Amino acid sequence: MTQDAGGGGTARLFVACDLPGEVLDTLSAWQQTAFAGREGLRLTGPLHLTLAFLGEVDMGRVAEIEESLSGIAWSPVRVGVRGVRFLPETGASRVVALELSDPSGELVALQSEVAAGLARTGLYDPPARPWLPHVTVARFRRRGHPFSLQNVNIQGFGVVRMVLYSSLLERAGAVHTPVAVFPAS
Repeated sequence: MTQDAGGGGTARLFVACDLPGEVLDTLSAWQQTAFAGREGLRLTGPLHLTLAFLGEVDMGRVAEIEESLSGIAWSPVRVGVRGVRFLPETGASRVVALELSDPSGELVALQSEVAAGLARTGLYDPPARPWLPHVTVARFRRRGHPFSLQNVNIQGFGVVRMVLYSSLLERAGAVHTPVAVFPAS
């Protein structure tokens, strides 16, 4: 959080779904093995499924965000890992991601509802490109190029909670702090 001259503060906020502990353990072990010795990449963590990135937000507006998110009724969503993706799809890559499968379409529906609710607050401008359910596992320090990478073996898992996080960028990586939690019903 940063303070402005008027005494109010801002925070870098995003909405994400947490991954189950066993999935996080498997992904972390896979990251260490899959990217061992790879120059020019930074592993990301803590791993999560981002639904909406808000950026810097006045802390006085957090209650409005919480109200918008608490009004979303959703059930646990079953997802799986489709495979490794390099993003963006064209040009030099910036991100290595695991694309998630959403056979029921419920995850895409949840993200759409989150985006619409946040847009109504005036604090979120949804991107024009369609949302891709994914977990970012590494970032290129400079733009890079796709390389051969073994898929991670993870069985399907349930997404059961959505979290409003603040993110503080530190030299060692981002520190994510839960601001509010919204469990599936």
